[in-house]
Amino acid sequence: MNDVYVLNPNYGLRDDIYRFILFSKTNIRGVASPDWMSFIHPAHAAMLSFFTHKRSLTENWQLLARFFHCDVLKTEKLMLPFIENREAFFTTWNGREICFPRQLIIPIEKAGTEYHYKNLFPCNPTGTTVDTYTRRLYSGPLTLTLMLTNRCMTHCRYCYADTRTQVQSVLTTSRILELIREAATLPVQQINLIGGEIFLHKDWDIILTELVKCGIEPEFISTKMPFNAECLQKLKQTGYKNIIQVSLDAIDTMVLNQSLSVSKSYAKQMMQGLRMLDQSDLPYQVSSVLTTYNCNRQILSELFQFLSTLKNLQDWRLTPVSNSITTNYRSFAELKPSHQEISDIFRFLQESVALNAHFRIILNQGAIKKQYYSDEGGSMQFSGATCSALNNHLFILPDGKVTICEQLYWNSRFIIGNARKSGLKDIWKSEKTLHLCNLSRNDIGNHSRCRTCICFEDCFKYGNRCWSDIIKAYGKECWDYPDPRCAFAPEMTNRLDY
Repeated sequence: MNDVYVLNPNYGLRDDIYRFILFSKTNIRGVASPDWMSFIHPAHAAMLSFFTHKRSLTENWQLLARFFHCDVLKTEKLMLPFIENREAFFTTWNGREICFPRQLIIPIEKAGTEYHYKNLFPCNPTGTTVDTYTRRLYSGPLTLTLMLTNRCMTHCRYCYADTRTQVQSVLTTSRILELIREAATLPVQQINLIGGEIFLHKDWDIILTELVKCGIEPEFISTKMPFNAECLQKLKQTGYKNIIQVSLDAIDTMVLNQSLSVSKSYAKQMMQGLRMLDQSDLPYQVSSVLTTYNCNRQILSELFQFLSTLKNLQDWRLTPVSNSITTNYRSFAELKPSHQEISDIFRFLQESVALNAHFRIILNQGAIKKQYYSDEGGSMQFSGATCSALNNHLFILPDGKVTICEQLYWNSRFIIGNARKSGLKDIWKSEKTLHLCNLSRNDIGNHSRCRTCICFEDCFKYGNRCWSDIIKAYGKECWDYPDPRCAFAPEMTNRLDY
């Protein structure tokens, strides 16, 4: 009872006006629930704030009892489930579950040598009512993605990204740093960096260093660029300690030349770079996209044999190629292996290859198991990943324009602001943003079954329709069609399955 217990520093609290957000940080050190986000009642946030001071349990029981106007024994009973809880758990309020992650309040000895007491006052919400239901955040985004550049050193035939749009004037590094600092004060959970090729941005190391300094660096950064000593040295100097993902689909020179339009020396350079990365003590994984070029036992076995020579490789991740908004579907469809081919190669990798691997082999089974035309009851009932667009995420393009989703790029219908001129909170609450969040039946064309659907209000309010999948499946002008997962969706013009 005389020991000091604190709110686990792997978790953050944020006032979201009508509730508080409890979230896990990206660079988790010690035990915590990764990728956590839940809405908690302001009373819970107030309670947790008492554990940001250097106080014993006895002191906190007494202070909490005074704050909540109850006796100490009741306070102790109320708080015990939160102390070093081994598993996530929930309480209920007004019939709704309020969820909490594991190891929420821990002894100070487990908080790490760099722990600093925040000394928070009891948290009070900005708003006067409590809402733990609405998915969209009120106060601003929780995650951001910065597309530093859409330039790339490869020309992948299967690439879904918009690398064709010519960016006339890129967002300045000084403005990017300002946005990072603004995001840190919100605070956000993390900022992702993507390309193109992020290492082609002249100041990538300055930007990454600032993210590390603010504690909101990406969970991983992905590259197709062969590493050299200079790049690895810069990477170490940023202080970045999370995952580096190297994209490599094969080591067969002909396969890489045909699928990526790279030189004959590319495979050799990539293998040399991976060997250097393997000796650098930086954590890394390899990712491969399965296309008709490499969905082949021999090609993948050769790649596996090379990867097996790397001592510190953590994971090898394989995922089937997915459709692109920016590429003609007919030519793109030729790059997609069939469902049977993917299933066969996954079975081969599980039964014959994984048994001999010293690293994890992670197969994206979800891509081939995704169901279409099957889910009823609106977007709340859709299976698969939950869409973050307009709910907790913003995507900033290289020129500063802000859109709602990574794969929509410069589609003018979804550009909701400009980070050159506006702050993150202003963009989050812009007229265009709020309009997209509150579409009415009149905004939907007569050609779409959504306009007259009985589930319209619930479906659009919950906000789990995948805008990019809709456009991939039906075309740019059919942005208002049903999500292909919906039981009322028409047959896809461009098939998303295999």
